[in-house]
Amino acid sequence: MRITNQRFGREFWALWMATALSNLGDGLFKFALPLLAAKLTNSPALVASVSLALTLPWLLFALPVGVIVDRLDRKRIMVVVNLIRTAAVGSLAFAQQLDWLSVFVLGFLAFLVGTCETVSDTTSGALVPSVVNRDQLEQANARIYSVETIMNKFIGGPLGGYLLAIGLLLPAVGSAVSFLAAAVALLLMRGHFSVERKQSASIWREVSEGVRFLWTNQLLRTLAIMVAIMASCWSAFFSIVVLYAVAPGPLGLQEYQYGLLLTSLAAGSVAGSLLVSPLQRLFGRGALLGLDIIGTFAMLFVPGVWANVWLVGAAMFLAGMGGTTWVVAVNSIRQRVVPNELLGRVYGAYRLISWGTLPIGAFLAGIVAELAGLQVVFLGGAILNLFLVFPLISVLREEKRQMEQSGGSVSSPNLVP
Repeated sequence: MRITNQRFGREFWALWMATALSNLGDGLFKFALPLLAAKLTNSPALVASVSLALTLPWLLFALPVGVIVDRLDRKRIMVVVNLIRTAAVGSLAFAQQLDWLSVFVLGFLAFLVGTCETVSDTTSGALVPSVVNRDQLEQANARIYSVETIMNKFIGGPLGGYLLAIGLLLPAVGSAVSFLAAAVALLLMRGHFSVERKQSASIWREVSEGVRFLWTNQLLRTLAIMVAIMASCWSAFFSIVVLYAVAPGPLGLQEYQYGLLLTSLAAGSVAGSLLVSPLQRLFGRGALLGLDIIGTFAMLFVPGVWANVWLVGAAMFLAGMGGTTWVVAVNSIRQRVVPNELLGRVYGAYRLISWGTLPIGAFLAGIVAELAGLQVVFLGGAILNLFLVFPLISVLREEKRQMEQSGGSVSSPNLVP
């Protein structure tokens, strides 16, 4: 399906609404998950293992999911996975009633929800070019990512803290309702969203097409490797930060205060979504990538040195800003570069490299924190991010070369050939 009008139409706003609702569900679930784990065990390794289970599907399923997204109707895929997430998250209440709730049950449900997230995010990224024009991609991606951030972190975190104060599993109930509402919103999208293409008899041959396209594009390949490093550090940070922030951790916060702390990251993300276009016009995409490196370094370095909630919050704000500018810029590049019939597979390959390190970061964070302490994890991640300066230089050179080829316009749609 192709949109020809110059204004965002019904299909985009239905996708936007579904994104908002599903990310509210994600925010509530991801906020409650480590807190529930921390109430069931005092072991940093076990608490981190729940986050590992949530992110492991990116490593296991990113490539085959890309093929599924390119083979089937993308709207229907998102409806089905939201219904599955509704059932999975809602089952937490039954597990508690039957006295089955444990770290292992939590980990299993986290793995199931993470698998659905892998499918949903890959599908959503491939859907955007089908509901807007190519010259609207930056605006559309900024709107999609800003509502993701607002609902996932700005509202999901504080609301999760408030609901948790009322009842242990209320965030899970709210999450299930949000996923169900997202499935209903997707039904407002008219038409079919399958890709007309010749399918290979072998799923792995189709997988290899996506991997080959990504790996032969120097800029996309370098960006994927850079994200892999940063994503592992983000995963390490968020898999244990609850132990650092919530009493008796160094910051000594209550659960609802922890939710408010997470809103600093969300506020930075919203600010970043508003500043993407002017920053890109003034400084180019390379500067947006550099902002993400700086923000990630600050988010990790500050809690490794100072147990001050205001400084930690400021660092998380900067990290949120950098993360958003990166995502919007890179998503727009990928959607312009990659043919529609390859979008799912290339996105899956990109996420395998970039987000496949999420469970690795969570696993290492749990082990290192258990043996050496939380601050060692933070400082180690900060030092690792310093090495990203070298590939960033390569990206800036490649960007400059492609700018010259496209006539020197930073915002040219042909920035990446």
